[in-house]
Amino acid sequence: MDKFIFTAMNTVNNIYDNRSVRAQNMSNISVPGYRRDLGTKSAGSAFLNVMNGFQSRAFALKDNNNIFESAPGQLSQTNEAMDIAIRGEGYFVVKGQGDVSLTRRGDLSVGADGFLVNGSKAKLLDAELNPIQVPANRSITFSENGEIIIEPVGAEAGTRVNIGQLAMTSAVDVQLKKFPDGEIRAANGEVPEIDQKPRVIQHNVELSNVNITEELVNSIEDQRQYEINIKLISTAQELDEGTSSLMRLPN
Repeated sequence: MDKFIFTAMNTVNNIYDNRSVRAQNMSNISVPGYRRDLGTKSAGSAFLNVMNGFQSRAFALKDNNNIFESAPGQLSQTNEAMDIAIRGEGYFVVKGQGDVSLTRRGDLSVGADGFLVNGSKAKLLDAELNPIQVPANRSITFSENGEIIIEPVGAEAGTRVNIGQLAMTSAVDVQLKKFPDGEIRAANGEVPEIDQKPRVIQHNVELSNVNITEELVNSIEDQRQYEINIKLISTAQELDEGTSSLMRLPN
């Protein structure tokens, strides 16, 4: 009976975790390039060992990989020169407040310090993993392989200057996860090989890959599972109390 109650309680705890994940996904549905978080993944179960006691306290073992949905989101054409997206698989390499990380976000701008940043103010890095500085220009073009071409202010009309190439990685055979700061990195903390294989498309941004309908359906299912397990816990308590009453009957 004890194991039964603790198993149901672990299920309820997982449902609480999943609720937080779904709320996070829905709150970021409008963020370009956002990768949908997936729910709690069980890594099995175990029983608490108590010296000279029963092994009756079951608890869940959780996978701590913070997995996310890597499938690309839809592309939205904006006709803005500073909007770019990756067609198919791959990631841009950026440097935000923490360590170097990977992102699909491509709503770019030039910061007050002259560096190329995305909508979260993370600096886009070049193939040498250095921030990219963008001089004043009349126009800017991003090629398919990530090269950045500008027409500088003050130069003759038609002058084209290559100011660098976006660092990109396909992250093939690399286990990725989201870290506590919400950024995507290799699970081992290393920067994946900058292979420049992803293809860039300008005048488009990638939308988040969150499916609002799926999130709402899963939220309803979570609520049903919650009610079922609370009922199971209540039933187990009633059975336990009934058994205790029988044991107290006089001989």
